[in-house]
Amino acid sequence: MLTQFSIVAITALAIAQCFANPDVALSVSSSSQDIEEGFSTAAWTPLSTANYTIASSCNAQEWTITQDKASASWLHFSSIDLASGAQLLVSALDGSVSQTLESQTSGVTTTPIPGNGVTVKFVPPTDGCNTSTSSMLLDAMGYELAEDLHERICGANDTMKNVVCLAGGCDADMIMVDKARAVMRTKRAYGNNGHYYLCTAWLWGNQGHIITNNHCISSQAMVDATKFQFDVQTAGCTESCTPATCPIGESLAGKDIVVFIQSDATLDYAVMQITKDAEYFVNTYGYLQIRSSAPVLGEEIYIPQHPRGGPKKIATTENDGDSKAATLENTDHPFTSSNGVTYAHLIGYMADTDHGSSGSPVLSREDDSVVGLHRLGGCDNLATRSDQLAAVFLDIVSDNDGYTEY
Repeated sequence: MLTQFSIVAITALAIAQCFANPDVALSVSSSSQDIEEGFSTAAWTPLSTANYTIASSCNAQEWTITQDKASASWLHFSSIDLASGAQLLVSALDGSVSQTLESQTSGVTTTPIPGNGVTVKFVPPTDGCNTSTSSMLLDAMGYELAEDLHERICGANDTMKNVVCLAGGCDADMIMVDKARAVMRTKRAYGNNGHYYLCTAWLWGNQGHIITNNHCISSQAMVDATKFQFDVQTAGCTESCTPATCPIGESLAGKDIVVFIQSDATLDYAVMQITKDAEYFVNTYGYLQIRSSAPVLGEEIYIPQHPRGGPKKIATTENDGDSKAATLENTDHPFTSSNGVTYAHLIGYMADTDHGSSGSPVLSREDDSVVGLHRLGGCDNLATRSDQLAAVFLDIVSDNDGYTEY
């Protein structure tokens, strides 16, 4: 269990509690006051185009490409030029999740395919071979790593639940599901290497403001490189998906639409605002309110989040038996980072979080207000207190219905 601000290396990829693509690679962030990064679980590896050459337009061919420890993979073709009627079939190793590529095109990236490899098949025209030639330039394979790290899971079992698991529950569960609609995944491109970092964020107030951690987003340039993705969640309670394969309900590109307002490393917050069609997003997904007063020791909480950059889940309990409601264990928790900086007055809880949960709202079951901004895993997991956030946010905007009293 990590109890410090850190980024852990996995292959050549950095990890923090946020999630990397040339068109799809993936990254998730933990919490780092010193490194504006994210938790990275994927990358691209170059392929030698000479190894994937269509030798004859008249004969079928097949290639298998694997990547150890990958949970999903995808291919990039710089060009495809097929004879009329010919096809390229890209699928999982067992033939499932097949995608068909045909005709002339360039810069093609397949959608992610679950598993540790893909099969590429060239299928010649069914109406007979002609004099036309077929060619392709397959130059890269993207992949997402399958990991075993659970650095913010408190106890032996991960008790976070897919949102749909609570959708048919009691009134309290239904309220949690409704509030969780305002929670989104952020997918930020990093550099020009197809790398992405993923965190969690949420709509605050009725004017389209968005809140996440400073270590996830801290500038307009970062906003411009970010996609704000809503309803990233599974359809079934026991279903799972990887960051690359999760269904996305709606994606909002930050550039020219979301403006960066302010962030702070000490309190680890970032405030942004949707400037185009904000009313639509607020009406569609709702919004959360921050409690102006301090959280109460022992009050029950829940945390909607995107752990590991995957589907939205809600943490509601704090024991392996999944029977004890999560509570605030500490409302004045100090933490000293590895570089000697002490952060005071944090709230602590044993509700499960994970890489990618950075920026999640910690909500009270009592009044469904935000009592903390999750920022650090360690058991206790830690968040910036609502009263500290409200005191600062009031100077940014005071009339967005983003505050509530307890």
